[in-house]
Amino acid sequence: MRHEQHEAIARWERRWLALMGGLLVVLVILMGYSLYLEGGHIGRRAQGGTPAELTALDMFARPGVVETSPGRFRVSIVGQAFSFVPASVQLPVGAQVTFFATSRDVLHGYQVQNTNINVELIPGQVAAFDYTFDRAGTYRISCNEYCGISHQNMVGTIEVLEAGEFAALRAQQEAAAAAVGGAGEGVDAASLAVGEQVYSATCVGCHQASGLGLPAIFPPLAGHAADLYAVAGGRDYLVNVVLYGLTGPISVGGTTYAGQMPSWASLTDEEIAGVLNYILNTWGNEVRLEGGGLPYQPSDIEQFRAQTLSQESVLELRTALAIE
Repeated sequence: MRHEQHEAIARWERRWLALMGGLLVVLVILMGYSLYLEGGHIGRRAQGGTPAELTALDMFARPGVVETSPGRFRVSIVGQAFSFVPASVQLPVGAQVTFFATSRDVLHGYQVQNTNINVELIPGQVAAFDYTFDRAGTYRISCNEYCGISHQNMVGTIEVLEAGEFAALRAQQEAAAAAVGGAGEGVDAASLAVGEQVYSATCVGCHQASGLGLPAIFPPLAGHAADLYAVAGGRDYLVNVVLYGLTGPISVGGTTYAGQMPSWASLTDEEIAGVLNYILNTWGNEVRLEGGGLPYQPSDIEQFRAQTLSQESVLELRTALAIE
């Protein structure tokens, strides 16, 4: 009887081993099939250092798309709570693209919809990987590593355009860049330079280099910041929203935005004054204000730090402005 029980157990063990072996073979076949169709795009460690050292590198201080040679592009990306900088990337179809990505603060993920791009952004490391987008369209980017309370808002897009569309877009971007910086009277050029640097490092991921934001995700600053400044209490409100953040929902131009802006109280008074001056003197805001308004000074920021407002309180301040 014991011999029969032993044989029965052995038969079942062999069956389970065969099943596991079969599943392993299927897994290897599926992996090979995926690699054959999409290729291997595993991020490689390109460089190391402290997050501050890496984000100070030229490619990350001014992240974005650079054409390195005909048909070849470099895309540099910085992940930070809770945005990618830049959040929107435009590329031509069929181009050979090398991505370089890092994190400014905590662990983030960089996953691109409908591709096998799925890379960890590790503070202190630069991940590099190559990819060619063979089909035009919009590819959604998301962070798939939980990074904090607004993790769900850490999204972006890669727009892959036909060659003609991409060339026209680049021409528009170059023209817009040439028009940036028409400062109003009394605005210190050094303050604008500080503000541009701060905007590129902390704001561009959400509000974009164009100041137009992302539709229904992040609100525009082009035009809207000037309108906020122009109403009674608007000048003070802009300081508070940078210092203490804001939680929605808010309405801008008839579109509702339900995200969350983090507090940037870690910036110095000079940096906050500079970025506000930059915003109010860019994208036509200076025209709407007939000169960009009265420039902010570091002393203007200092007096608001003692308030310690909550993001909900800042929303109430915005509601009191009665502006869309």
